[in-house]
Order: sequence, then structure tokens, then C-alpha cells
Amino acid sequence: MNPWPWVAAAGLAAVAASLRYNWWRRKVPGVPVLLYHQVTGDLKDTPLPKLKVSPQAFARQLDLLQRRGYRTVTLSQALGPHCPKDAVVLTFDDGYRDFLTNAWPLLQERGMTATVFLVTGQIGGYNAWDEYKGLPREELLGPADVRELAAQGVEFGGHGHSHCELSGLDDAELAAELHTCFEELSTLLDRPPRVLAYPFGSYDARVQEAARKAGFSAACATGPGMLQPGCDPLALDRIMIKRRDNLIDFSLKLTRARSSI
Repeated sequence: MNPWPWVAAAGLAAVAASLRYNWWRRKVPGVPVLLYHQVTGDLKDTPLPKLKVSPQAFARQLDLLQRRGYRTVTLSQALGPHCPKDAVVLTFDDGYRDFLTNAWPLLQERGMTATVFLVTGQIGGYNAWDEYKGLPREELLGPADVRELAAQGVEFGGHGHSHCELSGLDDAELAAELHTCFEELSTLLDRPPRVLAYPFGSYDARVQEAARKAGFSAACATGPGMLQPGCDPLALDRIMIKRRDNLIDFSLKLTRARSSI
């Protein structure tokens, strides 16, 4: 029997696997800051299912973190002087109510914590910023939900007041957007928030300075990377976790910041 077809097929399979799973990438040092949006099994005919991680997959990811010896900390703790070895940060954008109903119980069961970024103009409302995309309405955390979760150790940060693209605003609009977000969170939480996530990951030097002037001391984007000593606190990378990610993807993202090209 001619072995060469089998050899060729194995070679092609190896190439395909290397493209799908980037195990060959060099490991990136630092603290992984993971980015989630929703933890839900309800797709509601959404055209953007990639941002909805199922509760079952989320639980498996948390279990893998525990098996690997990772310790969850808030983003502020990760930026502090006493960040533990093997820390990992779980962040959630937009403040969907399924964080309370689906994600938080799984985190609590494992003694884990998280940082949630809120759109202050829509607290207790819905994701109005997604309507133009044809996405379904999703319920957001209300004021009582936020206070309850904060009392249980969840860190809350800002995600703008209206979830607009900050770099597209003029100076006055930008200052108002971030100042209002900071002040409303301060009132809701009875303390000033420290952290911000730029809506759509959109920022530039002007946006960074406006965030600092508004009162935020750290801010996240969406580019893949690790939190490392000496990094710009107003330009922090995060690693997006998507619905299609299996545990191989997840494991690679923890060490290489990405799992595929």
C-alpha cells in the first residue's frame, strides 16, 4: 500500500490544526483579562451569537481556571501592588441582567469574582445602542441589582453613559459623556468607580485624557494581550471569549492571548 496519500493527509490535517489552534505561538507573560458580554443559552435569533457564551461553557471555563490554579481578582486588584501570582480577571461589558441570573451563581459557587462595566444611561433599561444592528432587546441590571452585587464583591466600572463611540465625539460631548458616567456610578455605588471600558474598544490619546479627567484611573479596550507591569493603565488589553470557543481555545487564550489567526 502506498503510504504517501496518508502522509499527505496527515500533513494537511496538521496544517489545518495549526491554523485553527495557534499552539505554536509564544506564551505571553502577564495577567489575562478576559472579556465577556453575555452568559446565556437564549440566542433569540440574534445575528451576533458570538457574544453569548452558554452557561454550560462558562462553567467549564471556570472549572478549568480552578484546575490550573488561577485566582480571580477584580481589575482594580490586578492593577494594585498585591496582585497574586496566577491571577485572572473576568470582565463583563454592558451590564446585562443575565450576569446576575446566570454568571454570578456559577462564580459564587467557586468563590470567584468579576468586574462589570455599566452603561449608566441604560441601567435598569435595555441595550438601546444595539437597535440599529437589528439585535434583540436584552434586559440590563437595575440599580438594586448593582447594589446587591457590589455588596457581594463584584467590582463595577463605567462603559460610557450612552455606549457611543467615544473617539467620534467632540471635546465637549466627550467630557460630558465620561463625566456623567463617572458621577452617576459614584452616586449609585456610594464611592467613585476606578475603571472604565471604552465602548466598541474605540479610543485615542484624546479619549484617554478625557477618561483621566473624568476620574477614571484605568481603562480597557478590546485588543488581545496581557496585563503586564509598566503597561499604560488607560490602554489595557483584554482577551475576548466567544461562544464558539472550546476548552482548547480557552486554554490557549489564557497563555497566548489568542487561539487562532
